[in-house]
Amino acid sequence: MERTSANDFRSNLKEWMESARTEPIKITRKSGESFVLLNSDEFEKLQIELANLRGITQGLSDVIQGRTRPATDQSTNTAIERAKEKVLGKRKKAAVG
Repeated sequence: MERTSANDFRSNLKEWMESARTEPIKITRKSGESFVLLNSDEFEKLQIELANLRGITQGLSDVIQGRTRPATDQSTNTAIERAKEKVLGKRKKAAVG
């Protein structure tokens, strides 16, 4: 990860944005506070990966805490339908009238 100061980032914004296309840029203020400039496609990939890891963590926690029950064909189909709705969104019917 490349690093720069906030002042240098402001002075060379265009160049730093070009660099961020290929790798994240860590921008640090004099106070020590830091920020990261990241390509939006990479950010979206990280968000999806984080959501997947949270789901896995929740599932493992459920198993450890005994909050599970044996799967059936019906429960599997219900889980798949819920996942489809979550990913694709519920289709809204157009109002009539």
